[in-house]
Amino acid sequence: MSGNLKKSFVTGVFVIVPLVVSVSLLLWFFEKADNLFSPVIGGIVRAIVPGTSHIPGTGILSGIIIILVVGIFARNVAGRQILDALDRLIHRIPLFRTVYSTIKHLTNAFSPESTRSFKEVLLVEYPREGSYALGFRTMTVEEGERRLVVVYVPTNNLYLGEVLFIPEEKAVRLEMTVEQAVRLLVSGGTAASRELRRVSPPGA
Repeated sequence: MSGNLKKSFVTGVFVIVPLVVSVSLLLWFFEKADNLFSPVIGGIVRAIVPGTSHIPGTGILSGIIIILVVGIFARNVAGRQILDALDRLIHRIPLFRTVYSTIKHLTNAFSPESTRSFKEVLLVEYPREGSYALGFRTMTVEEGERRLVVVYVPTNNLYLGEVLFIPEEKAVRLEMTVEQAVRLLVSGGTAASRELRRVSPPGA
């Protein structure tokens, strides 16, 4: 009886803690965004309409608009070049570049741009015979009469890894979405399902 209660308590902790942490981070972000942008927006509003009091939420709205503008800017060629130049400049600053690189790598792991080129999830024999790793098919190439699969195998979370060229028949296709595979890798394997299912061959 006590064992079941202990397991239930531990399970409850692992369910509640991520939820509480996520909500706390969101509240912290909204509060900081509001404190940062509200005075600016409030000053502009009071200059246009004297006597206007503080409007709650204007800072958050401004933060969202700025994020959208930066996102649109970063997706065009000119914007990407400017941001790349800024990125190179930041990487020349001691200490700050370490913090910046770490945070950028973590956010890039969850970026849609990082996973858009991943076609499907594969299981490949790596780094030695009898040992298997999770990988992502990025493309297929021809080598003479052989058809090779280009597989990206993450070795450090998602942003560092190895690129393998393996015969297509040796790549095991899994019934797993790219998002599920990313979640599995970022969680260190704790989000893995109890069974890895292969994709059934056509006509099977």
